[in-house]
Amino acid sequence: MALTPDADPLYQAARHRVRGALLPIANGAAPDADAIHQLRICCKRLRALLQLYRPYAGSRRLRRLDQQLRQIAKALAGSRDLHVQQQLIKQLSQDLDTPLSTALNSQLLQATNTRPVSAADSEHLIAAFARVLSDWPHSATGATDHWQAGLLRTFKRARNLARRACSSDQDALYHRCRKWSKYYLYQLEQLHDARLPASNQMKQLARLGERLGELQDLCHLELQLHCLPATADAAALADQLEQRKHRCKRRIIRLFARVYGRKALRR
Repeated sequence: MALTPDADPLYQAARHRVRGALLPIANGAAPDADAIHQLRICCKRLRALLQLYRPYAGSRRLRRLDQQLRQIAKALAGSRDLHVQQQLIKQLSQDLDTPLSTALNSQLLQATNTRPVSAADSEHLIAAFARVLSDWPHSATGATDHWQAGLLRTFKRARNLARRACSSDQDALYHRCRKWSKYYLYQLEQLHDARLPASNQMKQLARLGERLGELQDLCHLELQLHCLPATADAAALADQLEQRKHRCKRRIIRLFARVYGRKALRR
């Protein structure tokens, strides 16, 4: 017999995350940049927790909930991506021999498809999260050991993607590995005794997530740049992007080895 919602520790964690993320918009205000960031993190953490139910909850139900959370995050992505891209362009411009032209800077920012999140969207966000929680699966027991099968599945998925990314150097595989590595970190954090300091593995996973996030931001800007007319300053920026991506991947591969093991990456 499944636990009641209030007795399920994962449901409690999900509800706590949602309440905290929705607090800034509970009065109907439009979310600012930080609130949007926290709402997107909440979606990722909830998607990670859902994977722990994988061994015994219906896969169709989990896919439906995952898709709902994905749609919420997607609706918020534009505003967050624009903010990140502004910061990244500023960083890269500092390493150029000549200042980045105002025209190219404007073109890059305009190429980011974004619609400001308004106060009218807050009500829809609150309702969307409420629907997710109302359909949340529940554990048959509150024991931590009950989640180990889902945790192991996530670890193997992330490790396999890390191995494939190292072998092929495909950007898309690095991005997918970021998703599953973050899921693994969030799951470990949820199951970890909060009275104890974070484990070394959790610290390494956090660093890995930061580097993979940096790579994804670089790849996103690179894609935007390729859609614009070729100019001298665009070529200089593209060269900086390529160098930064190369350095970033070298750091990521070292972190892959620390988190997933060198032998596992060579299989």
